[in-house]
Amino acid sequence: MRPNDHLPNFQVSQFGANAESFLFDLVKLDGRTDVPRPFLHRHSYYHLLWISHARGKHLLDFETLEVKPRSVFFISPGQMHAWSSDSPPSGFVLNLSAEFILQIYARQEDIPFFGIANAHSALYLSAEQHDELLPLLTGIEQEYAARDTWSHDAIRASVLMLLTRLRRLLPEQPGEHAAPKHYSLTRRFKLLVEQHYLDYRSVNDYANALLVTERRLNEAVRSTTGKTVTALMHERLLLEAKRLLTQSDLDISQVSYRLRVEDPAYFSRFFKKHTGMSPLEFKKTFSGPVY
Repeated sequence: MRPNDHLPNFQVSQFGANAESFLFDLVKLDGRTDVPRPFLHRHSYYHLLWISHARGKHLLDFETLEVKPRSVFFISPGQMHAWSSDSPPSGFVLNLSAEFILQIYARQEDIPFFGIANAHSALYLSAEQHDELLPLLTGIEQEYAARDTWSHDAIRASVLMLLTRLRRLLPEQPGEHAAPKHYSLTRRFKLLVEQHYLDYRSVNDYANALLVTERRLNEAVRSTTGKTVTALMHERLLLEAKRLLTQSDLDISQVSYRLRVEDPAYFSRFFKKHTGMSPLEFKKTFSGPVY
């Protein structure tokens, strides 16, 4: 639980579903006055934002992404985001509960786009790609409106097809052609970082947990991500620091202690080295309205 957390956190979709029945919903953006949401917030469910027409910015876990026609954004539970558009947006929002996702993908590491080990924040489509996939969205919209005996099965199959076809469009990533054993080890490492970023503070901690040598772990991670194990460890710790600085009323020392860094001065130097801003500067910049 986050202390004195003031950030809006949508536990279930606010577009019509209720807590008892929420598995999935779809919303058409056209004509709505409650989107975009220009304030930082997060969801407890998976959130796919399909933009047919809009122009603006999307802040996702402190990374600024361009909103433009034919954009697709993937927001995982717990991620902070806010977005804006200079013109009325057109497109769809798909809200997927964890239970719905698990009906499609049995293992977390198999989840495309949203999964920790396979995260991709945004995908920009060509006009041809957009128009080829749009019928899948309109088909889901029709099934969601019908809600007959077989609608859930049809929606589930269509969402799987949509994510699969989007997956084929991903640009080649660093390590795309890495050895399968390296790719598998890196995925396991990423999942472990998410679970233990406060507990494990050395490469050796992760190597021991994964039953490999430090050298083998570093080789696998570097060949698949282009980054070192230490760099990915730092990235996750910094993300949590950014979230605490902006989501709570904790002061700098309290954030440092919560991250299990006993010296707040060291934490401030570490933070500024990697972000270019002091923790206080960062807090002032992102604690107010975003757009």
